[in-house]
Amino acid sequence: MCCIGYRFQTNLAYQAERALEYLIARLNNPAKKPFGKQLSESEVMLERVARSRVEIDAARLAVLNAAATIDKYDAKRARKEIAEIKILTPTMLQTVADRAIQAYGGEGLCQETPLPELWVAGRVMRIVDGPDEVHLLQLGRDEVVKGRWFLDKINGQLAAAVKLSGQGILRDPLELNRRGTHQAKI
Repeated sequence: MCCIGYRFQTNLAYQAERALEYLIARLNNPAKKPFGKQLSESEVMLERVARSRVEIDAARLAVLNAAATIDKYDAKRARKEIAEIKILTPTMLQTVADRAIQAYGGEGLCQETPLPELWVAGRVMRIVDGPDEVHLLQLGRDEVVKGRWFLDKINGQLAAAVKLSGQGILRDPLELNRRGTHQAKI
């Protein structure tokens, strides 16, 4: 994916990594002990760190997947992957930056940390790279097109299940004594 968009999306993951570094530094600051307890001992804060790590890594993998798809085929065939990263990465940056801002409290909103700037960078990218709604709409349209194929596939599986049952009556696999005639329509 040799385009500017790849660099922007990768840069957003890098910025989210910075926000996570600030969050972790705050949790380990010995001077900050709300309620007499280190922030790094808080289960809520540990969950925020873990979720941030998962989201950053997922976004990076999505960007790499989009890049690989573009390299293998072209940007037109990677439309779904491109839309996904245009939705995912800026939102992820905002979420991770917001978690770090929460850990800092009022200090997280001032210019002493880069956190407000990181949050704004995510928000700006959600607009300048095309509003989320546009990408979501296109992604939804592209997915719904597959509907007939999925419907035929599921109906085929249901018909095969009825045929295998021998009598057209399916039994409850959980043995809850439920019986019913199967309708192969959805």
